[in-house]
Amino acid sequence: MAEYMTINNNTIEAIYCGDVEENENIIMLPENHEARVGENIAFYNDNWSRKSDVELMQLGLIDIPVGFKLENNTLIEMTYDEKVIAGLEAIPSNMKIENGKLVQKSQDEIFNEMTKEQKESFIRNKRDNLINNVIWQVERHKQEKELNINTSLTDEEYLNLLKYIQALRDITVQEGFPEKVTFPTL
Repeated sequence: MAEYMTINNNTIEAIYCGDVEENENIIMLPENHEARVGENIAFYNDNWSRKSDVELMQLGLIDIPVGFKLENNTLIEMTYDEKVIAGLEAIPSNMKIENGKLVQKSQDEIFNEMTKEQKESFIRNKRDNLINNVIWQVERHKQEKELNINTSLTDEEYLNLLKYIQALRDITVQEGFPEKVTFPTL
């Protein structure tokens, strides 16, 4: 007993077993065929073995699964960056897509996207960090003076340090705060 199939609009319509006379509407199938009802005949090789899913994806006959890509005849998962660029993952807030690549935003771009309250907080944090980086020198100078030992700062350096710290504290009263501020230099 042989197996045969009927095809309609390039789709396998039915597979039958039995004796039949060959005609233009019937295709005889070899013994170990892989033909399936409902599939396009383009899914199959000449001997009715089914093409691999990768080959079918390369031919555009089936979709590549979301989050995957074909590379060197292999289906592989996209990298995180590729998923972001393809719109499958959200763009991180400190990143942007530029020329088809995921790149870090500049500090100015990040700052410009902040709300007024976020900008105020950002500037205050930066100011506080700058003060914290030098305040130990003020404390050391005071302690050395109390102990009546040679100080690590001259009186002029100490005064400049105090002026610098005060200028940092005054950043919040600068005209244009928080959009435009000028940080003092020591």
